[in-house]
Amino acid sequence: MNNNNRKKYTFHVQGMHCNACIILTESELKDLPEVHSVIASLDSNSVEVIGDFGQKDLVRIMEELNLKLKPHGYTLSLEKKSHLINWSDFKIAIPVTLAFIVFFIFLQKLGIVNLVNASKVSYGTAFIIGLIASVSSCMAVVGGLVLSMSANFAKEGDKVRPQVLFHLGRLASFFLLGGVIGLLGSTFQLGGTGTFIISFIVAIILLILGLNLLDIFPWAKKLQPTLPSFIGKRIHNIKNLNHTLTPLLVGIVTFFLPCGFTQSMQIFALSTGSFWTGSLTMLAFALGTLPVLAILSFSTSGISNKAWSGKFFKTAGLVVIFFGLFNLYNSLNIIGAIPHFSAEKVSEINTDQAGKFCSLNNASSSDCLASTTKKTSDFKPLPVTNNSSSNVSIVNGVQIISLQVKGGYQPEQSVAKAGLPTVIRFETSGTFDCSSSIRIPSLNISQYLPQTGSTDINIGTPSVGLFRGSCGMGMYPFEVDFK
Repeated sequence: MNNNNRKKYTFHVQGMHCNACIILTESELKDLPEVHSVIASLDSNSVEVIGDFGQKDLVRIMEELNLKLKPHGYTLSLEKKSHLINWSDFKIAIPVTLAFIVFFIFLQKLGIVNLVNASKVSYGTAFIIGLIASVSSCMAVVGGLVLSMSANFAKEGDKVRPQVLFHLGRLASFFLLGGVIGLLGSTFQLGGTGTFIISFIVAIILLILGLNLLDIFPWAKKLQPTLPSFIGKRIHNIKNLNHTLTPLLVGIVTFFLPCGFTQSMQIFALSTGSFWTGSLTMLAFALGTLPVLAILSFSTSGISNKAWSGKFFKTAGLVVIFFGLFNLYNSLNIIGAIPHFSAEKVSEINTDQAGKFCSLNNASSSDCLASTTKKTSDFKPLPVTNNSSSNVSIVNGVQIISLQVKGGYQPEQSVAKAGLPTVIRFETSGTFDCSSSIRIPSLNISQYLPQTGSTDINIGTPSVGLFRGSCGMGMYPFEVDFK
């Protein structure tokens, strides 16, 4: 190529939405023998090409460059096209989204999690639990991710392969990592802070992806998470990375997302002590989630009619934003940052009284305030005063608040006596959902409950006020009004 014949050409690009698009555009155009260098810009949605194209006119050069970019969803033009928003799409998108939200909330309140009641998990039970999870807590986390991912790839013209790779990555990770848990006897349980961080990050990502699907805020494209450019530019075949590795990795990462059903099944896999039992149990669970998640992901593959594509993507964007807000609310619930709608003021535990109570029972304050499973007969008798809910009793001077755990906590609200040593007794019966994971932010308690059994958590001697806790995802709260 003669350096003297090189010229610079500037084209406008339609379809770029993130930093990965810049890397992909530059990588594709640099493969052409006539091209010497390429610089793409997301700010101006343009690309500068320096090369030797002989006597070809500008239109011919643009057409040749378009042949390389169109398979990836990008189109070059000589003039900048204004960003048009078809607001009429929302006339259908908003009602459909509201109907979906109502249906989702209905499923949450229907109590389908109570359909599973088994003392021992078989592969068939694990599959059924997966089915239930896919329309419950996993829908809010994994469903939101898979819908946003598949819709964004569909907008770029790749409607099948990313979805297939996502599900293959998900199934493979559940099989292999489930076996690792069973074999090594380790668990992926996160504390309250770790769960909050992951849930918060997932929520923010969903909100960004949802905004991009709406296609009404061009600035949101810059927020979309992508591989750092300094890494991407050093990878030779960036198009394979962008369209192969990303959905595969997202599928693998779903094993670690804070879904209560997933965590409960991981605990069971831990108890098996066997690679094959743990791996097959987690695989059966993942297969149970597959039908609903597949419907969500492959729903984008049928969008070929441009007249309907705008309505579909705006609907998907609104649904993903709802999931993002749902997860954001739950993540803030985990750390007790959001009061319940019926709440007044967050109660503070009287640590001085709790310390005296612990001293009476020959226990250190740190051990006493931590989650314990003491029997009520171990406590010394104290004066009996009972002015509380029907689920509250006093035995040997210890106030016991009994909560039934399955698909939430029943009752969700209790009234108890302040100033008494108190234990919250969690009763589980084949409980595999999020409520089997307890978070009590004020005491820094994070504990998994057995799938079936009774667990006492000592909360010391509460003062007057509201005491709060929730499941590990923040979906199911409970509170006690100490008076």
